[in-house]
Amino acid sequence: MKVLLVSSSVRLSRSEQAYSFIYEEIIRLIHQEIEVHIARSKTGSPHCYNKVCVYDFEKRDLQMVKSYISLLNVISSANASIHNVYNIYKELLYIQHINRLIKEIEPHIIHAHFAYPEGWCALLAKFASNSKLPLVITVHGYDINVLPEYRYGARLNRYNDVKIRNALRHADYVIAVSKDLAIKASKLGARNVIYIPNGVDTKMFNPLIGSVEREKVEDLKRRWGLEDADVIVGFFRHLKPWYGVHYIPLISKLVIQNLDAKIKFVLAGDGDPKYIGLLYRLISRLSLKPNIIYVGQVPRTLMPLAYQVADIVINTSLTDGMPPSTLEAMASGKPVVSFASGGNRDLIIDDYNGFVIQLRNYRDFASKLLYLIENPSEVKRMGLNGRKLAEERYDLEKRVNKIINLYKSLI
Repeated sequence: MKVLLVSSSVRLSRSEQAYSFIYEEIIRLIHQEIEVHIARSKTGSPHCYNKVCVYDFEKRDLQMVKSYISLLNVISSANASIHNVYNIYKELLYIQHINRLIKEIEPHIIHAHFAYPEGWCALLAKFASNSKLPLVITVHGYDINVLPEYRYGARLNRYNDVKIRNALRHADYVIAVSKDLAIKASKLGARNVIYIPNGVDTKMFNPLIGSVEREKVEDLKRRWGLEDADVIVGFFRHLKPWYGVHYIPLISKLVIQNLDAKIKFVLAGDGDPKYIGLLYRLISRLSLKPNIIYVGQVPRTLMPLAYQVADIVINTSLTDGMPPSTLEAMASGKPVVSFASGGNRDLIIDDYNGFVIQLRNYRDFASKLLYLIENPSEVKRMGLNGRKLAEERYDLEKRVNKIINLYKSLI
């Protein structure tokens, strides 16, 4: 079986992945003897690695339009309009690119990750080629959810909203990674929606680690200045406003002032420099510099060790699809305290493997975190329960098998 997978999120190796869950899914499709070809809206030459073939635009295609855009910038002040022209041109290139690959590769199915631009462009490419190939679109969050106060979500642009609705309406199947997204996709016009939650590699993320890995964990603690902490609380997301990181100093202040133990919060992830600056000012104003440590972006290959550094994992996101970080924490045997955003409500069973808190209620969040810190036996119990759930319900192999069964039913 040949699959044309439309995704610009796939990088050249596991350590470079921005959306690692797509890459891990592809690797497992290959293990199941599925031939995978990837269409990206990036520039470069066709290349294959680990039996994955990637096809990009030719550089000259984008360079040509960029020269015209630069000229227009000189003679016009309508920068926003020019930006739209460039996006439309790039969108048309992507459609043409996918259309050409449909004819050359002759896949059995097209699978787009994200409804826009991937799903929309795949749909138009399918129409342009007069193909009856089945089209599957996986929605992940940014393509469906909106958070206007933080300008989050592709659908905030009304033109994108129309494109997303059309893509969902004409797709043969829409895979939603959370129950929340399944409901939203149906309301936006999707005909056939199937809930297949994200999965996690339960071998890579595992609480049972050997002496060599344990020493590496201790080394990470020393490098991050955490070796003197009694309890370590981890946040492993991008530092962006919609992930609610600004609530962490407020939560930590309430926790720390009610404990004698030394608590440290470690924040790991990349982010917007302006927002990170705002967080530093808030941390300084609340006198939390010794307690909140920002370690920057951690290579993907080190993430299994990073979860073992933490005793408890938190998620303050205000919008979510189904966050891999919550799944990875569960598989690593860590309890998770999270705002009730998106798929976290699917993953976390209150008082079983963590706590789900009403959005923005940082006081209740601090209260539940305080409870866990004061009850180490509960940390252990909930961590073991989370690991059990990860193995039983969210193992990545199970997700991939469901996707392959969907492919077969459509073909």
